[in-house]
Amino acid sequence: MEHRCLSCGAALPVGQLSPAVPLTVGNVMTANPVTIGPEDSLMQALALMRQKHIRRIPVVVADTLVGLLAAGDLNRAQPSVLSDSQQDFDRVMEETPVSRVMVQNLVTTTEDTPLIEAARTLHSTKFGALPVLRDGRLVGILTDNDLARCVIELLTPPS
Repeated sequence: MEHRCLSCGAALPVGQLSPAVPLTVGNVMTANPVTIGPEDSLMQALALMRQKHIRRIPVVVADTLVGLLAAGDLNRAQPSVLSDSQQDFDRVMEETPVSRVMVQNLVTTTEDTPLIEAARTLHSTKFGALPVLRDGRLVGILTDNDLARCVIELLTPPS
Protein backbone atom coordinates (compact mmCIF):
# COMPACT_ATOMS: atom_id res chain seq x y z
CA MET A 1 0.00 0.00 0.00
CA GLU A 2 1.42 3.38 -0.98
CA HIS A 3 1.19 6.26 1.50
CA ARG A 4 0.93 9.87 0.32
CA CYS A 5 1.62 13.18 2.04
CA LEU A 6 -1.64 14.85 3.02
CA SER A 7 -0.27 18.30 2.22
CA CYS A 8 1.24 17.80 -1.24
CA GLY A 9 0.17 14.30 -2.34
CA ALA A 10 3.74 13.07 -2.89
CA ALA A 11 4.44 9.39 -2.30
CA LEU A 12 6.07 8.72 1.05
CA PRO A 13 8.81 6.13 1.55
CA VAL A 14 7.83 3.01 3.49
CA GLY A 15 7.94 3.71 7.21
CA GLN A 16 7.18 7.43 6.81
CA LEU A 17 3.46 7.65 7.21
CA SER A 18 1.26 10.70 7.26
CA PRO A 19 -1.90 10.12 9.27
CA ALA A 20 -5.19 10.21 7.37
CA VAL A 21 -6.38 13.00 9.66
CA PRO A 22 -4.21 15.42 11.58
CA LEU A 23 -3.44 13.97 14.99
CA THR A 24 -4.58 15.78 18.11
CA VAL A 25 -3.52 15.46 21.72
CA GLY A 26 -6.72 13.47 22.34
CA ASN A 27 -5.59 10.79 19.88
CA VAL A 28 -2.37 10.10 21.75
CA MET A 29 -2.76 11.16 25.41
CA THR A 30 -3.16 8.87 28.38
CA ALA A 31 -6.79 9.33 29.40
CA ASN A 32 -7.88 9.30 33.03
CA PRO A 33 -4.37 9.44 34.47
CA VAL A 34 -3.44 8.29 37.94
CA THR A 35 -3.70 11.27 40.29
CA ILE A 36 -2.77 12.22 43.83
CA GLY A 37 -3.93 14.90 46.26
CA PRO A 38 -1.80 17.81 47.48
CA GLU A 39 -1.95 16.64 51.10
CA ASP A 40 -0.89 13.08 50.29
CA SER A 41 2.61 12.27 51.45
CA LEU A 42 5.74 12.01 49.35
CA MET A 43 5.91 8.37 50.48
CA GLN A 44 2.45 7.75 49.00
CA ALA A 45 3.55 9.41 45.75
CA LEU A 46 6.72 7.34 45.61
CA ALA A 47 4.78 4.12 46.20
CA LEU A 48 2.22 5.08 43.53
CA MET A 49 4.90 5.86 40.96
CA ARG A 50 6.61 2.54 41.61
CA GLN A 51 3.36 0.55 41.58
CA LYS A 52 2.00 2.12 38.38
CA HIS A 53 5.39 2.46 36.63
CA ILE A 54 4.87 6.16 35.98
CA ARG A 55 7.13 9.20 36.29
CA ARG A 56 4.57 11.98 36.65
CA ILE A 57 1.42 12.36 38.70
CA PRO A 58 -1.09 15.19 38.27
CA VAL A 59 -2.10 16.65 41.63
CA VAL A 60 -5.83 17.29 41.84
CA VAL A 61 -8.52 18.49 44.18
CA ALA A 62 -11.96 17.28 43.06
CA ASP A 63 -10.87 16.87 39.38
CA THR A 64 -9.31 20.34 39.37
CA LEU A 65 -5.62 20.33 38.52
CA VAL A 66 -3.53 22.11 41.15
CA GLY A 67 -0.05 20.79 40.35
CA LEU A 68 2.16 18.11 38.87
CA LEU A 69 4.67 15.93 40.68
CA ALA A 70 7.48 14.45 38.60
CA ALA A 71 9.87 11.73 39.67
CA GLY A 72 12.75 14.21 39.40
CA ASP A 73 11.01 16.59 41.82
CA LEU A 74 10.42 13.72 44.20
CA ASN A 75 14.04 12.56 43.96
CA ARG A 76 15.34 16.05 44.71
CA ALA A 77 13.10 16.27 47.79
CA GLN A 78 14.15 12.93 49.26
CA PRO A 79 16.65 12.93 52.09
CA SER A 80 19.77 10.92 51.36
CA VAL A 81 19.65 7.38 52.69
CA LEU A 82 23.46 7.52 52.74
CA SER A 83 23.68 10.32 55.31
CA ASP A 84 20.46 9.73 57.26
CA SER A 85 18.98 6.63 58.84
CA GLN A 86 16.18 4.74 57.14
CA GLN A 87 13.90 5.91 59.94
CA ASP A 88 14.72 9.58 59.18
CA PHE A 89 14.15 8.96 55.48
CA ASP A 90 10.77 7.32 56.15
CA ARG A 91 9.73 10.07 58.59
CA VAL A 92 10.51 12.89 56.16
CA MET A 93 8.81 11.11 53.25
CA GLU A 94 5.71 10.29 55.31
CA GLU A 95 5.41 13.74 56.89
CA THR A 96 6.02 15.89 53.81
CA PRO A 97 2.94 16.64 51.69
CA VAL A 98 3.10 16.55 47.91
CA SER A 99 2.15 20.24 47.87
CA ARG A 100 5.61 21.14 49.20
CA VAL A 101 7.42 19.95 46.07
CA MET A 102 4.86 19.86 43.24
CA VAL A 103 5.09 22.24 40.30
CA GLN A 104 2.17 24.65 40.48
CA ASN A 105 2.41 26.99 37.49
CA LEU A 106 1.72 24.45 34.79
CA VAL A 107 1.64 24.57 31.04
CA THR A 108 -1.44 22.63 29.96
CA THR A 109 -3.13 21.64 26.73
CA THR A 110 -6.51 20.47 25.47
CA GLU A 111 -7.66 17.34 23.66
CA ASP A 112 -8.23 19.18 20.38
CA THR A 113 -4.79 20.81 20.29
CA PRO A 114 -2.87 19.62 17.21
CA LEU A 115 -0.32 17.04 18.34
CA ILE A 116 2.50 18.83 16.52
CA GLU A 117 1.81 21.98 18.57
CA ALA A 118 1.87 20.04 21.85
CA ALA A 119 5.04 18.19 20.80
CA ARG A 120 6.72 21.51 20.03
CA THR A 121 5.71 22.82 23.46
CA LEU A 122 7.13 19.73 25.17
CA HIS A 123 10.34 20.04 23.18
CA SER A 124 10.86 23.76 23.70
CA THR A 125 10.03 23.76 27.40
CA LYS A 126 11.89 20.50 28.15
CA PHE A 127 8.85 19.35 30.12
CA GLY A 128 8.14 15.64 30.11
CA ALA A 129 4.37 16.00 30.21
CA LEU A 130 1.44 18.28 29.59
CA PRO A 131 -1.75 17.85 31.61
CA VAL A 132 -4.80 17.79 29.33
CA LEU A 133 -7.81 19.84 30.42
CA ARG A 134 -11.43 19.99 29.28
CA ASP A 135 -13.49 22.83 30.72
CA GLY A 136 -10.86 23.29 33.43
CA ARG A 137 -10.98 19.63 34.48
CA LEU A 138 -8.17 17.10 34.10
CA VAL A 139 -9.04 14.47 31.48
CA GLY A 140 -5.61 13.17 30.51
CA ILE A 141 -1.88 13.68 30.32
CA LEU A 142 0.37 13.81 27.27
CA THR A 143 3.81 12.46 28.11
CA ASP A 144 7.04 12.08 26.21
CA ASN A 145 6.33 8.34 26.36
CA ASP A 146 2.97 8.86 24.62
CA LEU A 147 4.76 10.75 21.85
CA ALA A 148 7.41 8.03 21.49
CA ARG A 149 4.67 5.38 21.23
CA CYS A 150 2.93 7.45 18.54
CA VAL A 151 6.15 7.85 16.53
CA ILE A 152 6.79 4.09 16.71
CA GLU A 153 3.26 3.38 15.43
CA LEU A 154 3.61 5.90 12.60
CA LEU A 155 7.03 4.63 11.52
CA THR A 156 6.22 0.92 11.69
CA PRO A 157 5.91 -0.32 8.10
CA PRO A 158 2.57 -1.88 7.23
CA SER A 159 2.62 -5.66 7.26
